[in-house]
Amino acid sequence: MLLPLLFLLTVKVAYQQTPAVDPSLLVDIFGTPPTPTRPPNQPPRLEEITVRPTESGATFTDSNGDACQCVPYYLCDNNLNAAWTRNESTGWGVLDVRFGANDECQESVERCCKNVLPEPEPERPDPGKLRGCGYRNPNGLDFQITGGNGNEAQFGEFPWVVALLASNGTYVGVGVLIHPQVVLTGAHVANKFSEDDSEESGEYYIDNGEEGGNGEFNFPLQPGSLIARAGEWDTQTNKERLKSQERVVDGIVIREDFNPKNLKNDMALLHLASPFELDKHINMLCLPEQDEDFDNYRGCVANGWGKTVFGRQGRYAVILKKVEVDMVPFAKCESQLRRTRLGNRFRLDKSFVCAGGEEGKDTCQGDGGAPLACPVGGDRYRLAGLVAWGIGCGQKDVPAVYARVALFRRWLDGVMANWGFGAEAYTA
Repeated sequence: MLLPLLFLLTVKVAYQQTPAVDPSLLVDIFGTPPTPTRPPNQPPRLEEITVRPTESGATFTDSNGDACQCVPYYLCDNNLNAAWTRNESTGWGVLDVRFGANDECQESVERCCKNVLPEPEPERPDPGKLRGCGYRNPNGLDFQITGGNGNEAQFGEFPWVVALLASNGTYVGVGVLIHPQVVLTGAHVANKFSEDDSEESGEYYIDNGEEGGNGEFNFPLQPGSLIARAGEWDTQTNKERLKSQERVVDGIVIREDFNPKNLKNDMALLHLASPFELDKHINMLCLPEQDEDFDNYRGCVANGWGKTVFGRQGRYAVILKKVEVDMVPFAKCESQLRRTRLGNRFRLDKSFVCAGGEEGKDTCQGDGGAPLACPVGGDRYRLAGLVAWGIGCGQKDVPAVYARVALFRRWLDGVMANWGFGAEAYTA
């Protein structure tokens, strides 16, 4: 079933004296929500429109009666004439992401151009021009969009967001790039790909983290069973000038003390078979210092897509979403959650942080493992949490719950050192 928005479903659990979540928690939180019905007299939302591919070479007539062909935006100027040049300050202008049955160009990054030019040679990334970790592109790259629901990210706005896909194209969650060859995500996401009773070859890694004790893990991973895609934005097109990149995950390390019943210590690292080629739209996010406090941060951002299938099989809820929320102090969050169905005996584990609680605005618009990044000045961000679970969606005074990344910094550094990587990539 297709996801019309990015959902975290209602948690249906009963707590006893020692809180423990029913094993069905993951299904309740990350299962597929039903597609809501919509009155027939209202126009469809973006999420309810399936994009049809534009026939290659097809000619249309624009509003002025001129013949035109659908081409990627960077082959056409704002006057719909063939061009390769862009305005240094505005790029290629504004693209309208509203589509309907009578529109010629169905893909978000196409324009109907009066002339057609051949594809230019692709630009090679210049590592010397890359900034350090955590820089957001608040106005996006190349172009800006209009006509959406207001929660769409601009293209290239969050270079650290990584889509995680199964080998069959199924969308399984979100991760965050912290090194060209390492993605951080929730253990509940990675755990689906590490639990395998077969005798297939796998990777052995040693957990030398200071918080979880030492332990040897054997997580067999079928070749190509999990794929990380960086630089993704609109999953129904690959016609952006700056292309997305895919890498196969060839190793997983999950926190030894991760509890799949209540998502305590929800942290995992994915090792990639080869590094991503960094560019303006693909870059790392800074990690917090050990035990850094984010309780009073405001304007933090979480992202996700909320699809079960990438590509044109899915509906149009495919442009990367963003939701801005404020952090909620730990004690206040625990108190607010006790007023929900969790009850007065509920105790929030120290491996979590909270954000949100504003009515109609929640990380139900995020996905499992998605980064919650907080601003530290100058368009720069640092990772505060990973989407874990929540009660309902967008309810007033009910924050969403995230894995507390700052609790695991020393553990993360230890795993990275075992892989032969330093901490420079993700240290501001």
